[in-house]
Amino acid sequence: MSESFTTFGNTSFFCGVSTPKRDFVQETRALLEETLNALPAGWVPLWFRFHLSDIANQEELLRPLLKEMDIRCAVACVGQAPLCGAHAGLEACFVKKELLRHPQPGESLIENPPYRQLYFNQFRLTARGSGPQMAEEFAEAEKIIASYGGNIPENLQRTWIYCRDIDNNYADLVTARKDLFEKQGLTAETHYITSTGIEGLSHPHDRLVRMDSMALFGHDPRQIQYLHALEHLSPTHIYGVTFERGTRIIYGDCSYYYISGTASIDKAGQVVHERDVEKQTLRLLENVDALMKEGGGSLNDLVQAVIYLRDPADHAAVKRIIDAHLPSTTQRLLVRGSICRPTWLVEMDAIGVNACGSSTFAPWN
Repeated sequence: MSESFTTFGNTSFFCGVSTPKRDFVQETRALLEETLNALPAGWVPLWFRFHLSDIANQEELLRPLLKEMDIRCAVACVGQAPLCGAHAGLEACFVKKELLRHPQPGESLIENPPYRQLYFNQFRLTARGSGPQMAEEFAEAEKIIASYGGNIPENLQRTWIYCRDIDNNYADLVTARKDLFEKQGLTAETHYITSTGIEGLSHPHDRLVRMDSMALFGHDPRQIQYLHALEHLSPTHIYGVTFERGTRIIYGDCSYYYISGTASIDKAGQVVHERDVEKQTLRLLENVDALMKEGGGSLNDLVQAVIYLRDPADHAAVKRIIDAHLPSTTQRLLVRGSICRPTWLVEMDAIGVNACGSSTFAPWN
């Protein structure tokens, strides 16, 4: 696999940005062609997530381009400008072709017996307002997961939630998610779902919320370990939100780590280092490392990370710290995205993989 990718067994990860040009389609086509041409034979996209500088104009141009290039994987678009002057940033995951199916538009399914792993999102919503739209997203997710014989508490492992104008619309989103989880039997005594909740624009403009999801089927419940790192971070429910800090999925030959959006927070749920973006970046890295270590990993196991900044002027300072603390093998992307409290200046979510498995379970690779 090209050095442009980070590969572990059957899965490969990529983050990149387009080379700035005047024309968005030309710029994005070049990014996709370069990325796909670097793949060896037999590898195909599992999912793409585009981070766009002007989603209201660009998404309508991107969809025909993807169709023209015969890209059929689960695709997400979010308005979060890359902090490098490019029109488009790309997160991507690739798998070996023989593992991948596309049962429905917007769905990518890995069939890797005994496991099935599903990535999906919704192109359209009918509700209005961030709370009703969040409820509709989860209602649709419940239907899709049920079509595979599963349910939200047992099978939904990871969500990425993007909210327009987070300072005004996040509270209703949180309430709707909390209400749904209570109906599903998800509480502080059971578990929630690992999630990122961050500012990001959708198109059209009245779509205030959009969600990407990952569900796992065919696993033993003992394969799921929720990561807390309580000496570093508080449980989320103490300040009224309902998500897990991280999830480790243990296979026979490896572990995958899904780390929620993590900021500079302490074990009392308070913001640490207000107004100091460099110290906040160091603290969020400390927190992510603590979550990884609780599951037998470390920052060195991160294969993909997205860093969100409230203020693009902080880009150079944050990038310098991130580059100094993450290994070169961590695919990374820095984008503009405000966090759910104005005093948090920077947040990061991540995926990690290592060889710490358990022979009790079937292998992934």
